[in-house]
Amino acid sequence: MFTQKQLEIFRAVMQTGSVSAAGRRMNLSQPSVSRILGDLERQFGVPLFQRQSKGVRPTPEAEAFLEELERNYLVLTNLEEAAAQIARKERGTLSIATITAASLEIVPRALERMQVKEKQIKVSWQVKSSKWVLDFARSGTLRTGFANVLHMPSGMQVLYENTVPHMCFVPKGHPLSDGEGPLPLRSLRPYPVIGLLGQVADELALRNIGANVQSPLTAETSLAALTLSRHCGGLPIVDAFTAHYWQQHNSGQPLVVSELPYYRFAVFEPLGTRASMIDREFQASLIAEIDKIVSWVNQLTR
Repeated sequence: MFTQKQLEIFRAVMQTGSVSAAGRRMNLSQPSVSRILGDLERQFGVPLFQRQSKGVRPTPEAEAFLEELERNYLVLTNLEEAAAQIARKERGTLSIATITAASLEIVPRALERMQVKEKQIKVSWQVKSSKWVLDFARSGTLRTGFANVLHMPSGMQVLYENTVPHMCFVPKGHPLSDGEGPLPLRSLRPYPVIGLLGQVADELALRNIGANVQSPLTAETSLAALTLSRHCGGLPIVDAFTAHYWQQHNSGQPLVVSELPYYRFAVFEPLGTRASMIDREFQASLIAEIDKIVSWVNQLTR
């Protein structure tokens, strides 16, 4: 099999017509060029040059070989550049699955931090329910997952796990909007409340919280609860990630409701995954963005 060095020297000799000139171009001594050229000819099986007093003359076989080499040389050069880009983490593929809470802000910012557009990184991103994300992870078809989890199932490698309190997004001008610090759950009793399906809605019903406790409004996602609140009224109970995003685009104030069950979440990958450097960079960027939200929530609870 021909080496890259042999092919480069062959091209240099063909272009300059001289072994010594090719050596100067390649920053090699004339004996080194002659030796490498001799090795190439032995592998080729026929002479490629006729030695003359001044320079060399290519044989018909050399002319034909040069034509084929030039046709493929650009491809070889592109492959070298592609390899260099991959080594510099400038190309590759990310396979991600997250719930809606992560899709609004933290994943886009993590991808922006990585400069995926500039580095030509292909991104495959699914936004589904927590159950679907976990099922997708079990199948091994994703590299990084983010979900709301009560108990992490087997077969997952947990990269980051934490909890944050749920929050109530209070519209501007509402009687509770002047409050600071954690919001007592009993203060929500006189007002219509929109709960999240599952533990939050169950806790609100159990403790008789909300003026609409007999005809409750519930939503599967925090984004749906906030949208429902905008059109139908009611104080939405949401996760901290969605609350942080919503605050930046809508008037109102998110207040911590510490007496409700905490929102448990995790970043994970399937066990046995051979994560690439790009995967690891994305996971680190994602966790850094998550920590920003966690720090923001911690400031609100003081």
